[in-house]
Amino acid sequence: MSAQYDLYETPDIKQTGEKQPLHPRIVPKGTIGQDEFLDHVHKFTGISRSLLAGAMQSFQNELKDLLANGWIVELGEIGYFSVSLQGPPVMHKKDVRAQSIKLKNINYLPTKQFKREVGYDMRLERTESLTRPKGNGRSEAECLALITAHLEKYPCMTRTDYCYMTGHDKKRALKELNAFIEKGILMRYGAGKQVIYAKKMI
Repeated sequence: MSAQYDLYETPDIKQTGEKQPLHPRIVPKGTIGQDEFLDHVHKFTGISRSLLAGAMQSFQNELKDLLANGWIVELGEIGYFSVSLQGPPVMHKKDVRAQSIKLKNINYLPTKQFKREVGYDMRLERTESLTRPKGNGRSEAECLALITAHLEKYPCMTRTDYCYMTGHDKKRALKELNAFIEKGILMRYGAGKQVIYAKKMI
């Protein structure tokens, strides 16, 4: 088995108008859910699936509690888990209240050994991503068709979902999503990184 990749043009961040070099990006085969993951481990180790499921739940609970209490957690060669925080911009420490400080993200840092082993086992082959647009990207009609198909299966989508479906970069995706909102096709809920898009209710 092998991992597949495609080549994409690097975004012109400085807006020079010049053609940008290509860079490789993995083409995901899909998502392995927990049940399927446990099936893989069971077949490889012979450990009962019920024991694996119980151990997985225990790992999750303990990891959650340790992170919530400010620990950095190492899971063997898999790597390290830690948390980062966010708060309002202030100039003086006295202006900060504990209630205004919140969890920003849970970070994962693989060990060098784990990265080395993944890289050693990886076999790459070039493919053509079905989500990568040709030329100047997808037309409005094509994008709308992708949105409609997605929202028939799921109640909402994120900007990242839209980027993946269309192959458009973040800046273009936001512009197009806002245009669909103005046309009364989509509605936006949330703010910041929690924004989701759904069909506008008639």
